[in-house]
Parts: sequence; C-alpha cells; structure tokens
Amino acid sequence: MELEHKKYWLLFYGLIIGVSFDIFFYDKTLGISYLVFIVLILLIFLGSFRGSLRKLNNLMWLFIVPILLLTVTFFIYSNQILRILNYLIVPILIIMFSSLVTEVNKSDWSDIRFIGDITKRIFVPFGFIHKPFLTLFRINVYGGKDSKSRVLPKVFLGILISVPILAIIIWLLSSADIVFKNLFLNINISKIIKHFFVIITVSVYTICFLWVLIKAFNERQRSTYGEIKWKLFFDPVILLTLLVLINAIYAVFSIIQFAYLFGGSSFVLPSSYTYAEYARRGFFELVIVSVINFGILLFGITFVKKDNKRIFAAIKAFLTLLVIFTFILLVSAFYRMLVYEQAYGFTYLRIFVQTFMIMLFFFFIINIIYIWYPNLPIIKSYFIISLAIYIIMNFANVDVIIAKSNINRYFETGQIDMVYLKGLSYDAVPEMQRLLISVKNSSDSEEKQIAGEIIEYFNERKLDLEDQKSWQSFNISRYKAEKIIDKYME
Repeated sequence: MELEHKKYWLLFYGLIIGVSFDIFFYDKTLGISYLVFIVLILLIFLGSFRGSLRKLNNLMWLFIVPILLLTVTFFIYSNQILRILNYLIVPILIIMFSSLVTEVNKSDWSDIRFIGDITKRIFVPFGFIHKPFLTLFRINVYGGKDSKSRVLPKVFLGILISVPILAIIIWLLSSADIVFKNLFLNINISKIIKHFFVIITVSVYTICFLWVLIKAFNERQRSTYGEIKWKLFFDPVILLTLLVLINAIYAVFSIIQFAYLFGGSSFVLPSSYTYAEYARRGFFELVIVSVINFGILLFGITFVKKDNKRIFAAIKAFLTLLVIFTFILLVSAFYRMLVYEQAYGFTYLRIFVQTFMIMLFFFFIINIIYIWYPNLPIIKSYFIISLAIYIIMNFANVDVIIAKSNINRYFETGQIDMVYLKGLSYDAVPEMQRLLISVKNSSDSEEKQIAGEIIEYFNERKLDLEDQKSWQSFNISRYKAEKIIDKYME
C-alpha cells in the first residue's frame, strides 16, 4: 500500500512538527513563529501527498487564503481576544482544508453534517495512537536487505529513547558526585523532560493525523450521505397568519423608529430619558428580535408544506417583507449603538456586537435570495460571509479604533476611561502617545494626572516587552510599541 511506503516519512514529518512546536511556542509569546509554523504544516501536508497531488481537489486550495490571512495577524497585531479566537479557528480551518482538498469528507461543506466530518478528523487519530510506536518497533527488529536505508529512523529512535533515560541518569549522578554536578550545573532536568513530553505529544498526534488522512484518501469512496430531505410538516396557513401579525407589529415599530430615533431632537421624548439613553435602551433586545426573525425565516422556508402554490407564494412575499422590516431593526440597533458610543465611548463588546449586526445584515440578504431561489447553498454562503467579515475585523485593528475614537471623544467632551484605555493591546500605544503629547505640558491637574498614568502604563509595558525578546515572539505591533515606549523612557 502507498501508506506503507510513506509511514517512515510520516515519522520524520511528525518529529519535525513536534520539535518546531516546542521551539516556536514552549514558554514563548506568539508572534512571527505562528506564521512560520502554519506555513511549515502546509509544506508537510504537501510532502505527505507528493506523488498524489493530481488526485487532490485543486479548488479547495483556496482555503489556504483565509488560513494565511488569519495567521499573519499574529505577526502584525496584538489584540488578545482575536489572537485567542484565531488560535482556535486556524487549526479548524486547516482540518477543513485537509478534508476538502483530499475529498475524504462524506458530506459536502454546505451540509450541516460536515461538522461531523471535522469532528471525526480531530478525534479519530487518537484511535491510531499506537501506529508510530509499532512502526518504530518494526524499524528496530527489521533485518532485511534494505536495513541500511533505515539507519536514519533508527538514529531517531535511539535519540527518543535516550533523552529521558539520560535525563534521569544525569540527575542521579549529579546527586552522587559534586564535580560531575558542577559540570552539568546549568542543565535543568525537569525542563528537558517537559520539552521532551511536548515534542512527543505533538509528534505522535501529527503522525496519527496524517496516517488517518492518507489512509482515508487511499480508501475514499465517492458516495456521500446525499442531499438532506427535510420533512415538510408545518401548515402554511398557520405560518402565513403568524407572518401577517408579526409584520403588522414591525410596521408600527418601524414608523416609531423613523419618527423618534432617526428624527433626533425634532420629536419630544419621554421626560425621563436623554437622547443617548433612549438610543441605548432596547439595543440588545433588537438584536435578539433580529435573531428570532432569522430563525422564523429559515424554519418557514425549510419545513413549511408547499402543496398550495398560491399560499406558498404569499408566504414568500411576507417572508420578504419580514426581511425588510428586520433590516430596519438592524439599522435601528446599529444607529442606537453609534449614538450611545458617542455619549459613553467605545469598547470591545460594542464593536464586536456591531460587527455581528453587519454579519446578520448580509445573512438576511442571503436569506432574501434563498426565499426566491431555494437552490442557493445557504450554509456555504453563511460560512463564506462569516469568515470574510471575521478576517476584515482582524485587519481593522479594533484596538486602534477604540483608542482613537475614545481619545477624540476626550478632546471633544473631556471624558475618558483611562483604565479601559490602558487595558488595550500594544496596537493602541501609538494612540496613547498622541494623547500623551497633547497633555504632557498642560498645567491642568486632570491632564497632568492623565500624563502620569500614561507614563506609568509605558513603564509596565516596557517590563512586559523585555520578557518577549525571542525572535519567535517578534511582532510588528510590539516592535512599534517598544520604539515609542523606549523614546519616553529615555
């Protein structure tokens, strides 16, 4: 079998990934190393399928684009929330890519059951955890004609066995002889064991993952689960009645929005509310209502009976009207948040929720197309839109948006939350410098306090930066911040 010929290479590839993972990430901050590591994984993937590249799905190589775009953010930006999300999302995209490009998935990625294929790719390798050790054992006992060609794997096996044994022996001998201990005084035995454990764990999983993937690739079958046939059980008259009533309520609400919210101060509000408080009140409720509408629309299209063409045509018309009213809800919620941000400032949560609303807006555009064109691959469309918006958000530099907007708001209103500002990532340091320049020579006591807080913040950041000097942790955002901070520390 082809897998039998590749299994020794898989041991080598797994060891490369394991050692690289240890060098790049063990006790180090993520930086350029993550980009290098992901590129290395993609090269290992190519090496694992050398000779079979023509059998791969060439169209699915496009998945490399979002993978690399999200990976490069570790090199450019420092936003901790997005870094954590990307640390989880990038591996999932790589697993999706490996499944789709080798065509080992049973269901298309427009099918919700594709999630099961991805889950299988993650956990099935654990069932083959013995394979690397069996292969190493066969190398050790093999005495055939081609044994000379397997000297290198045997050397690797010898090294793997030697490292933990040598660590224990050196520790015992150091305890027995003071001269010997002085010779190996700077060797941290526990650290060696930890590195060894990391390398072995990552290497074995990588080998098993590639083993299972190639095995499935060689044995793949073209049959799939087939298209999902949903049972049509919902009565169209009930749905039509529901849509008429809901749309009537939304029509009244839309009139109020145009009169009081978008009309601004030209209309009289209840005496207990300021305009900003009125704009803030109900924001999250509107988002939840929009999500409910999203569910109603998908449920109606998917499960309603389509026997009566006239009634179903009326349903599609009212579903379209529901989408239009939902657009108004989303615009109202988005505008409310803008007004509230102008009054109270910007935060991660507010910007992320606004991004979520933009994503919902595009989802409803897809939905209105799906109402009249049911053959649209809706799940695939959702995925592409979500990924595109998420990538844009990564490159929008959220920390700079927050810092710049809040500092501009300070210049206009004299109000600023320094605690929140100091909690932003290194991306915000240039904006902090802009604020410092404007207040450092001021005679105002409040502005002097702000300048002092920024200098104190720079001191704290300088200590953090001194702990991240390795090349693996290099990051453009941190580099720029370090240059700015060093200038003021001098």
